Amino acid sequence: MTASATPTNITHKFIVHIMNKEQQGLATIIPCPSEKPVQQASKDLSNALTERYSGRAGKGYGKFEDDRDSYPMGNIVDDYFVNKTHSFYDTSIRMINHLKARADDESMSTGGYVIIAHNEVNGNHYLMVAILTSAVGSSVHDFEIQESEYLDIAKLRVAGRIDLTGRQNGKERYISFLKGQNSVAGYFKKFLGCNDILIAKQETTKLRNALLEFATERGFEPEAREEFLNKAHEKLKNLNRSGETFDTQIFANEIWPTAPELLVEKLTNDDLEFSDGFVPDGNVIRGLVSFKGKSKHWSLKFERAALHDGSVLYDSENDKLILTEIPDTLRSEILSELGEEDEQ
Repeated sequence: MTASATPTNITHKFIVHIMNKEQQGLATIIPCPSEKPVQQASKDLSNALTERYSGRAGKGYGKFEDDRDSYPMGNIVDDYFVNKTHSFYDTSIRMINHLKARADDESMSTGGYVIIAHNEVNGNHYLMVAILTSAVGSSVHDFEIQESEYLDIAKLRVAGRIDLTGRQNGKERYISFLKGQNSVAGYFKKFLGCNDILIAKQETTKLRNALLEFATERGFEPEAREEFLNKAHEKLKNLNRSGETFDTQIFANEIWPTAPELLVEKLTNDDLEFSDGFVPDGNVIRGLVSFKGKSKHWSLKFERAALHDGSVLYDSENDKLILTEIPDTLRSEILSELGEEDEQ
């Protein structure tokens, strides 16, 4: 799915349970007494959640932990979607009870309305879990202002999604979740049973390629393209040196402050499956500002700027690279090898 495509979202199942919990306290569950038919209002909420979740930066990606005794979500999902031994309602009860156990282990976690939905987005089946809190607004009824309670999607902080179809098709990472900035996200990751081991080189490669694509898609002129990529490289190099981890929103605000949401949209595209929280790989990020290649008898590396200042020329018709500004030492070595004298 491209960032500009409008997803087709079908809500197959939808349920809301309540988990009451204050920080430092234990959770109490108020389950929905029975499964209810999917109404238009629940479809609209499901669509809004999917859109909000897909556009959020700072997601982690992974797969189910192998230890199903300690992390039972894999078994719960299999019983519902693969083995079909448990109904959606029974599955949601197992999930909310498991969520309570994990929330009790994290003293700083809080409760809310627990949304569990089985969606189909562009032909792919997903199981989404989100915890929402309510807010009070105003509505007008018969010309009278009334208080109205609503679920606050704008403050979505705890959510995750399991790609059921992708898992069946052998996808390597089929779970995603909002990583957040505190330990609360950690308990929810354990609830999902998600192993999200990051390989910095792979994530940095995704980031580098996405930045190059973004510069092309935005139609930058050569100078603007070079400035954008140099700025990105400098920021990532600083993270590499300091050992700090990458954060999509912070990075977009600094690199593309005029419209950071466009860069966030690029990096949060579901197809990219790009995770925050890694230290950028120094070797990979050099690809933002340099080119390198080799054949049987030579290897070459040059800065991107060389293509724009004329010190490296590419003859596309003859598929040749022409190097200028040859250093004196190298020039002398080449002439000596060829048995020629330096006329300079």
